[in-house]
Amino acid sequence: MSKVVEVTDQTFEEEVLNSDVPTEVDFWAPWCGPCVMVSPIYDKLSEEYTNFKFCKINVDENAETARKYQIQSIPMQMFFADGKKVDELLGAVPEHVIKSKVDEVLQKFPTDERGRLKVILSSWITANKQYNDKFGRWTQKARELKSDPVYDSLQKAAGELEEANERLLQLLNEL
Repeated sequence: MSKVVEVTDQTFEEEVLNSDVPTEVDFWAPWCGPCVMVSPIYDKLSEEYTNFKFCKINVDENAETARKYQIQSIPMQMFFADGKKVDELLGAVPEHVIKSKVDEVLQKFPTDERGRLKVILSSWITANKQYNDKFGRWTQKARELKSDPVYDSLQKAAGELEEANERLLQLLNEL
C-alpha cells in the first residue's frame, strides 16, 4: 500500500510547502514511460521512510504548479524542506540514487528535535564565527577608535560573543 500523496495545484502549498517533514514531489504524466517506471520506487520508499513525505503531481492536470517550477522534462523529482525547494533529480534514476538523495536531504533537514537543534547550532556557530572574523579584521584597521567608549564596548561584546560561540560549539559536540 503506497503512502505517496497525490497533490494538485490546489493542495501543493498545504501538502508540500507547509509539510512538517522534508518532501519529495514526483512531477509526472501517465503517458511518460520513464515516469511509470520509477513510480513503484516511490511507492516502496514511501513505506520505508516514516520521517519523509513522498508526493506526486500530474503535470498535465496541474499546469500551474508545473509552470511555477519550470518543469520542462519529466520525470522530475524536486525535494522540499521548510517551504523551499532544496534539490532535484531529473529522469528515471535507480532506487539507490533516490535513497541517497532522500538521506542527504534528511541529513540537512532532520525531523527529530535533537537533529534540528544540531543544524540550528551549527548554522549559528558558523555565522557567528564569520562575523567575528570580519569584526576582528575591522578592529585591526580601526585602531584609532580605541579612545571611543562605544568601540571599547563593542570590543568587549565581541569577546563575549566569541566565548559564547565556543561554549555553543562544546554543547554541539556533546549532542
